[in-house]
Amino acid sequence: MIFSLNFRSPIIALAIGLAALSAAPAGAAPKRPVIAYVPINSNPPIPAGLKIACMPGPNILTMSKTCPVVKYLGNTTWAYSFIDNRVSMALVTYDAQNNIVANITKDGARYAWEGKVNPGEMTVTFYGQSNQSISATFDELFTPSPVVVAVAANSNPPV
Repeated sequence: MIFSLNFRSPIIALAIGLAALSAAPAGAAPKRPVIAYVPINSNPPIPAGLKIACMPGPNILTMSKTCPVVKYLGNTTWAYSFIDNRVSMALVTYDAQNNIVANITKDGARYAWEGKVNPGEMTVTFYGQSNQSISATFDELFTPSPVVVAVAANSNPPV
């Protein structure tokens, strides 16, 4: 569906556009990455060498009851810490069946307590101990899946 509206105020047009982008039916995958705080024990299988270490704040070294995760297009990204306690996080993205679809390491922070999405920069930032942070791009976390489409037999591309 394509439609056009003419607004005198670019701010109103922007607000309506952002609302349309983020609107999704109940239970549907969000149209852009969002941070959710999920129970700490609701994680999928953790890759070897990693652990859950979510804290309630930047300077509180006790386990939280929840962990910040990123949800997008049916995928969930967890920010795990390393068993050897290095100052890094492994950002592990799972599909809806808990298969790992991305696993990247970002140095600079450990023990996640908060997450933020920056749609303008297309990044996700996790904050850890002492408010140190790491960031990843949407492309690093959510590699698009190939799409197969049917086309007419006589629709050959130009040579």
